[in-house]
Amino acid sequence: MKRRNVYANIAMFSKLVILLPLLISVVASQDTNFTYNGFRSVNLSLDGIATITSNGLLEFTNDTKQQKGHAFYPTPISFKNSLNDIAFSFSTTFVFAIVSEYPTLSGHGIAFVIAPTRGLPGSLPSQYLGLFNETNNGNSTNHVVSIELDTIQSHEFNDINDNHVGVDINSLDSDTSTSACYYATSGGFMNLTLISGHPMQVWVEYDGIKKQINVTLAPINVDKPKIPLLSLSRDLSPIINKTMYVGFSSSTGSVLTSHYVLGWSFKMNGKAQELVLSQLPKLPRGKERSKLLTIGLPIILVRLVLVAISGITYVIKRKRKFAELLEDWELDYGPHRFKYKDLYIATKGFRDKEQLCKVEFNQLSYWLYSMPNLLVFQHLVTLYLGEFVVRVISEMEC
Repeated sequence: MKRRNVYANIAMFSKLVILLPLLISVVASQDTNFTYNGFRSVNLSLDGIATITSNGLLEFTNDTKQQKGHAFYPTPISFKNSLNDIAFSFSTTFVFAIVSEYPTLSGHGIAFVIAPTRGLPGSLPSQYLGLFNETNNGNSTNHVVSIELDTIQSHEFNDINDNHVGVDINSLDSDTSTSACYYATSGGFMNLTLISGHPMQVWVEYDGIKKQINVTLAPINVDKPKIPLLSLSRDLSPIINKTMYVGFSSSTGSVLTSHYVLGWSFKMNGKAQELVLSQLPKLPRGKERSKLLTIGLPIILVRLVLVAISGITYVIKRKRKFAELLEDWELDYGPHRFKYKDLYIATKGFRDKEQLCKVEFNQLSYWLYSMPNLLVFQHLVTLYLGEFVVRVISEMEC
């Protein structure tokens, strides 16, 4: 009887020895969770032009072109069971915003990344999103999984458009992608514009049992939609290593664009803690004013041009309307009428010194002025508000 108990204890101890690493692994993975409602005083591994602003924004790119930025959780995370090499479940959520120089153009977007190293050495900006380069894109040895929020259509990577969300595995050719939108409570999907400058929230969840990745997107003021934006059935076990780094990557091209992450939560083997939206840092107002100027200034300029064109058209039409018409006899003998302006200048403002004599005719008075090669009589009219009517009598030598 005692021997049976000893054997039973030995068997139980053996099972504990076998299960202990698994339990330790599971506990270790469950301990990996964090929540950042803003990044002030947060220890992250940054490279490129990524930085944390004074108010706690995680800024990946600023007003510079052809640049990239990375931000990673500084400690490697256990992603796989050390006994059976099966990938654990995990979930993450974050709030991002993309503020561009122009309302319809931007940099290349931002991506949530699971990678074997921090910083992704050798990666390029622009269409490569700071993830890969022209040599390693598509290599199975990359061991990189990313969720891209892509705002430029790159035909070389078979992008569906310039406003999409995709799941990328070792390549920028997405395994699945769809246009940016969210499932509304009223039913149906509502379109979103990634470069709107407004904060949006993303949820990424991997089910280690179902081997499925779900990605959900929504505006910041909308609860998590019940239906994900896209799903991909794929076992991550052969793709990722036992320990990996999690973080973000972003890049710009020829258009000045700022990419921000306002808050981030992550958890292994469980649901990531929800972010407290009221505690998230605010986007800089300067970016908003700049965007208003880029939209409003062209509209103002266009309106000014239209007003100028209308004014010029009005003046031309008015001149044509009041253009002096020549009578038939003037066409035969030449014009004998002159503009008041020309006469005013020629007589030096009808000065008395230029008068030669006064002529009375039919109860009307005429003044004869001396002008080079010209005799002019000024008819003094007392009627109609005392206006002066100038008549040219003849052209002759003085």
